Amino acid sequence: MDAKEVQRLIEDRRLDELRARLASIDGRALRDVMDALGPVDRVIAFRLLDKDRAIDLFDGLDVDRQASLVSSMEDPEVIGLIEPLDPDDRARLFEELPAKVTKRLLASMSPQARDSVNLLFGYPEGSAGRVMSPRYMAVRGDRTVNEVLSGLHRSSLRPDEMESIFVIDQERHYLGYVRLGQLIKAKPETAVTELTRGRDVFARTFDPRAEAIDLIMEQDIPVIAVVDNEGRLVGAITFDDALDMVEEDTTAEFHRSAFVSTVRTNIKDASIKMLYRARLPWLLLLVFVNIFSGAGIAMYEETIAAAIALVFFLPLLIDTGGNAGTQSSTLVIRAMATGDVGAKDWLRMFGREALIAFLLGLTLAFAVSLLGWARGGLDIALVVSSTMVIVVVVGSLIGMSLPFLMARLKIDPATASAPLVTSIADISGVFIYFAMATWIMGL
Repeated sequence: MDAKEVQRLIEDRRLDELRARLASIDGRALRDVMDALGPVDRVIAFRLLDKDRAIDLFDGLDVDRQASLVSSMEDPEVIGLIEPLDPDDRARLFEELPAKVTKRLLASMSPQARDSVNLLFGYPEGSAGRVMSPRYMAVRGDRTVNEVLSGLHRSSLRPDEMESIFVIDQERHYLGYVRLGQLIKAKPETAVTELTRGRDVFARTFDPRAEAIDLIMEQDIPVIAVVDNEGRLVGAITFDDALDMVEEDTTAEFHRSAFVSTVRTNIKDASIKMLYRARLPWLLLLVFVNIFSGAGIAMYEETIAAAIALVFFLPLLIDTGGNAGTQSSTLVIRAMATGDVGAKDWLRMFGREALIAFLLGLTLAFAVSLLGWARGGLDIALVVSSTMVIVVVVGSLIGMSLPFLMARLKIDPATASAPLVTSIADISGVFIYFAMATWIMGL
C-alpha cells in the first residue's frame, strides 16, 4: 500500500476499506505511508487508526510531523497522543507549536504531565536542562549488584532506558554510572561503587545543549547524566535524543547559511506562504546590499566605455573572489563548530589565509592573464591578472574574518556564510577591478 492508494480511497470516501488496509500493514510501512501523505490526508488516515497504534505511530514521528498533526486535530484527540510521550519529547513538541496552542493543551493535561513539562520549560531554551528527560535509572552506591538487579525487575522504565544506570549518594549527588552488562557479569555481593566509572561525565542544567551532545558523542554512551548546580542528579539525555538534536541543529544551520528564516515544518508540508515569508526578508536585504555593486559600475562608466573588453572579465573576477571567500568561511565555521579554532586564533589564521590566498591568486592570475592578452592585449592582461590576485586575497580574508566577527558579536557564525560573504566580496571586487583598470590604463 502506498500514499497514492490512500489518497484514492480518501477521494472515493471508502474510509472503512482504508481503515482495514491501514490496520493490515506493519508499523514501518505505515510510517512510510504517513510520511508520503500531505497534511490533510495524513490527519484523515491517522484518525482511522485504533488508539494504541496511533500512539505508537505518533511517538515515532519527527517533531515537525507531530506539530503538523496536533495543529489539525481537536484537543481531546491531541491529549491522548501527547500524554504518553516522554516529558522531554512533549517539551520539544510544545516548542514547535504556537504559544496559544501550547497554553491550551497544558491546561487540559493531567497535573503530573503538566508539571513535568513546566519543569523543563523553567530552563533556558538551548540548555541541557530544557532537553533532559526525568526518566532514568539511579541507584545508591552502597547497594550490591544483587540488590540493583532485583530492583530492575520492579522498575517501570523501558529496557532501553536501563542500559546505563546512574550512581548517587544519599543526597542524590552524582557519583558516576555503571553499565547493565557490568552488573550482569559482576559477583552478586559486589558493591556498585566498585564498578562505577565516569564521575566527571555529566552535563549541568544550564550548560548549552551542544556541549552535552558533544560529550555524549565523545564518550559513546547511551545516556548522559544532567545535574544541578550542587551536583545533584536531576535528569538525563539519551543518545537517540542527541542524534535528533544534531539533525535539528544541522537543518537550522543550513537554513541560516543560505539566509533562510527557520522553517518550522517539513519542507514538503510547508505552505507556499510559509516558504515565501521565510525567504523574502534576506533576499530583500541582499538586493539592497548588492546595489553598491551597481553604484561601483556606474562610477566607472568612462573606464568601461574606453575599454569595453573589461566587461567580459567582470563576472569571472567577482565570482572568483566570492567563491574564495565562501571556501574560507566554510572552513573556519567548521573549525569553530568542532572547537579546533577559537577567537584567540584569529591573527594566526589571518596570516596563514593571506599567504594561501596570495598563492591561489597568483595561480589563477597566470591562467586568466592569457585570456586577457587574447581578448584585449597587454594592458587588459595586466589589469585582469593583478585584480585576480587582489580579489582572491580580499575575498578569502573577508570569508575568514567574518565568522570571527560574528562570534565576537554573539551572533551564530553560520549566518556569515555564503550569501553575505559573496555579496561583500562582489562589491569589493567591482571597486578593485575598475580602480585597477583606471590606474594601470591611465583612464
